[in-house]
Amino acid sequence: MVKTLVLCVDRDNDIGEKAKIPGPIIGEKENLKAAQELGLADPEDTDVNALFEAVKTARELQTEVVTLTGDRNVGLVSDEIISKQLDDLMEKYKPESVVLISDGAEDEQVIPIIQSRVKINSVRTVIVRQSKELEKAYFTITNFLSEVEKDPGLAHLLFVIPGLVLLLIAIGGALNVLMHTMLLLLAIVGVYLIIKGLGFEDEFFSRVSEFMKSISIERISIVAYISAIIALAFGIWLNYDEYVRRNPTQVAEMIQVALTLTYADIVLLAFALGVIGRIIDEYAMERYLAIRGYIILLALVVLTTLSAQSAAYYYSSPEQGKATDVGLSILLSIIFFVVVVKGTELVFIEEIKAKKELVKDYLGKKVFNNEGIEIGKVTKVLIDDTRLTGIKVGRKKFDKESIIYSNGTVIVQVQPAPAR
Repeated sequence: MVKTLVLCVDRDNDIGEKAKIPGPIIGEKENLKAAQELGLADPEDTDVNALFEAVKTARELQTEVVTLTGDRNVGLVSDEIISKQLDDLMEKYKPESVVLISDGAEDEQVIPIIQSRVKINSVRTVIVRQSKELEKAYFTITNFLSEVEKDPGLAHLLFVIPGLVLLLIAIGGALNVLMHTMLLLLAIVGVYLIIKGLGFEDEFFSRVSEFMKSISIERISIVAYISAIIALAFGIWLNYDEYVRRNPTQVAEMIQVALTLTYADIVLLAFALGVIGRIIDEYAMERYLAIRGYIILLALVVLTTLSAQSAAYYYSSPEQGKATDVGLSILLSIIFFVVVVKGTELVFIEEIKAKKELVKDYLGKKVFNNEGIEIGKVTKVLIDDTRLTGIKVGRKKFDKESIIYSNGTVIVQVQPAPAR
């Protein structure tokens, strides 16, 4: 038994592929041999630096050093192999903590696997000084592109936003309102960043996808959607005409004019009609918590708009109003919004309880694959209304069809590694 163990990780198994040395590699002598063989096979491989750093750290701490190796099929396959090696290591040495040595961001993605078994005292990333910033940029870009490939919604966004930029710039140039166009673009990007930052990205794109699929002439909601589109187009046309006529020049004046447009309520009506259409669709699919969400959203948008308009009217004509009227408007909006939230909570109390129970059953539970190897803990429960659709273990997502829940244990069916 050792108090602290030095762990080096080669997630893509360069040591096995190039130096023909299988993992785990235990002891200073074996790790120095692996570093030498890998250096001779590929002097440019950064794992060589990580191996030497691991041995150096083990000498400083006067403890044992072990290198875990994965598989060139980086991801589920490599992480399963590392998990098994780590379990054997824990059984043999029973360390109280470990010091993790890696050569970059990719190897550090196994940190949740290690943390689920033992405490990590320190993480040391070994990067050649001249390439440090370049490697960070490389992994940032490759990880982003990898996420884009896995998420159709994000992929659409990656192309939609640049396309929207070009379209709006073209329209803005033709109408000489480029500044207004860019403000609209910044608003769109800002909304997306807020959605992503709050962790609602998956749900947002899922709702957009569901909405697109729900548009059908066979549904009653189509009437609400068509009415909303007509109202929106009509409202934008009237409001734009008035906006150009007022010709605001300062940013504060632009916001104030936008809020006090004569026909702004037509746009608000279009939004309300669209939400009503969604509520009709959700009711047809018996997704009652979604109905509650849309009711709250409608109340929030309407009340926020009314409060903002009240402040804008006072700003434009302070001699005709009182600051206390604006304060009262905001206070009443908050009270009414709380009433809506609490009222809908009472109406959908059973559905809310069912969702909470579902989250409680899964969140934080250990997850094992079909071979009995622990792969981490449930970090997020994916729910459609009150129905489980999947779970997330770190960044990995497992659909409902691959999940087995028994006596507090979560087991996921994992595809076997491809034959090599």
